Amino acid sequence: MSLFEPAPRSAPGVEVAAHAAHRQPRGASARRRRRLVAVNVAVTVLVLLLTHTLDGLVATPMAGAYTLGMLLLSLQAATMVISALWYDRACRDVCDPHVNEPHGIAGRGGELL
Repeated sequence: MSLFEPAPRSAPGVEVAAHAAHRQPRGASARRRRRLVAVNVAVTVLVLLLTHTLDGLVATPMAGAYTLGMLLLSLQAATMVISALWYDRACRDVCDPHVNEPHGIAGRGGELL
């Protein structure tokens, strides 16, 4: 039977999402998603608290034309970008470790995946 031929009607139905192999990636991605959200929420809360606490000092020039508020927002934006890149890499490596296999790209240990 070819991969492209439909399965016979008498074949037992297998739900792919319920297969045991899919449990580990789902749990791993959920843990990484919680970390991503926790880091981004913590930085956002920190920026909001500093902005509220420093009230008028946020408009103080720090480096040339950049104010303290602009630097805080830059910190928040950089944290979101870096954490999104980390999440993407972590999901690729942990949740779908065989994604590079057809391309012949070496894994972490140098072996061909």
